[in-house]
Amino acid sequence: MNRSSSMAGIKSVAWLGLPLSLLLAASATAQGVPLGTAGDFGVLGGSEVTNTGPSEVYGSVGVWPGTSISGFPPGTIFPGSGAFHSADTVAQQAQFDLGVAYDDASGRACGVTVAGGLLGGLTLTPGVYCMDSADLTGTLTLDGAGVYIFQIASGLITAPGSSVVMINGAGSCDVFWQVTSSAAIDTTSQMAGTILALTSITLNTNASLSGRALARNALVSQSSNNITQCTAGGGTVPTTLTTQASAGVAIGGQIHDTAFLSGGVNPTGTITFDLYGPGDATCTGASLFTSAIPVNGNGSYDSANFTALVAGTYQWVANYSGDVNNDAAMTACNDPNESVQVGATVVTTQALPTLSAWALGLLASLVALFGLLTVRRQSGH
Repeated sequence: MNRSSSMAGIKSVAWLGLPLSLLLAASATAQGVPLGTAGDFGVLGGSEVTNTGPSEVYGSVGVWPGTSISGFPPGTIFPGSGAFHSADTVAQQAQFDLGVAYDDASGRACGVTVAGGLLGGLTLTPGVYCMDSADLTGTLTLDGAGVYIFQIASGLITAPGSSVVMINGAGSCDVFWQVTSSAAIDTTSQMAGTILALTSITLNTNASLSGRALARNALVSQSSNNITQCTAGGGTVPTTLTTQASAGVAIGGQIHDTAFLSGGVNPTGTITFDLYGPGDATCTGASLFTSAIPVNGNGSYDSANFTALVAGTYQWVANYSGDVNNDAAMTACNDPNESVQVGATVVTTQALPTLSAWALGLLASLVALFGLLTVRRQSGH
């Protein structure tokens, strides 16, 4: 077999001694596995979820149809990333979506059969890899942006201290382990991707996972593990930032801006709102006011309020910082949605009360009576 530069994309998978046609098939670009609402979970069990030690999970922790989630605390969910769902409709829907994802991954056409399922020491490009069982001892390197699917007919095990390393744009959000029985990630292993196990998942002491541990029928067991958000492949992904400023007010009123961030992969960072004007139509001067809001996922973010004391047209500009997975995004000065008109103070006057005809008649009578009394008093003198 020619292992010249024309084989560079296959890397050390050539060790397997397989036909070139199959090696190239494994490198064909595949579509990602749709997770649906299961993608919101860092840990999802079928029968129960257990934990010992100070584990931290990015994403929700849930179980269905079982009801038991134990060991939280000392385990925690990363702030703002999810919630606990024990046998509720959210966990039920996630388990349904997990079943769809599992069937999708298992139904993909195999690109390469990995003899013996021995993954340690290999460098693989995107594709679909199938094996009877999977054994990761040492380092598995995933090279290049794209989807990696591992179809495992029985179990997945790692040796202590083993790792999955991603280079040249590979991302753990694009890695899927379809395990027909159970997965056991041994101590201090550094695993990457979404584990879709038919039975159970065990993460031993101080093992870590960049992705998700999703078990259909049995438990997910943790022991002092960090399950972090997955990383996007292919560098950063584009994000969309749309905004809507508050309505115009009179002098002394408060104004703010609202930004809607979408398209990101678990976006973090900050959205910075800068306010310009009045009189600065190009937004080139110093901003009058700045409000920086932390980002935790796609969604809506509001700036702090600003009290406008001068009449005129104000302009907001919103700037998303981006992060390791997501592109930065910024709105334009003079965006119609970002302009706020502040008018002169509205002065209200209170109308004088009016008298009815009956009251006017009574007043006239009193005036006449007062005049008559005055005349008589003077005549008496």
